[in-house]
Amino acid sequence: MQKIPYSSIIGSLMYAMVCTRLEISNVVGVVSCFLANPGKENWQVVKWILRYLKGTSKVCLSFKSGKFVLNGYTNADMAGDVDSRKSTSNYMMTLARGGVMAIQTTKMCCHLSSTEAEYIVVKEDDKELLWMHKFLQDLVLSQEKYVLYCDS
Repeated sequence: MQKIPYSSIIGSLMYAMVCTRLEISNVVGVVSCFLANPGKENWQVVKWILRYLKGTSKVCLSFKSGKFVLNGYTNADMAGDVDSRKSTSNYMMTLARGGVMAIQTTKMCCHLSSTEAEYIVVKEDDKELLWMHKFLQDLVLSQEKYVLYCDS
């Protein structure tokens, strides 16, 4: 594993993730945790990601015609990180049915219930959605409302 440029490839995957490929954010976040001491299993996952990107290179982000609506989708998992037992959250924002932001985080504290984990994630993600709403207003793309969907 010493001859494999693991950290360089992870950096390239992060660049692709941030710029164009939101759908790989979850798996890139997982493999980036092993930068200090990657194993062969981690390298196999990275090669799988690269094969996926090569196979879907013709797929692109497109905005559908019709309503120009800002939507947010959120999910929280109490004790979802099996190593630290901390809560994890996923969030995606779409504009005109095209993904514009995806965030996955592990919370710094342990929540006491799944309701508390969901509530905190909805509050944080609503702030992001409000920021995007204001940003669109600055671009003269104002909307009357935005919608945040939650699984609870």
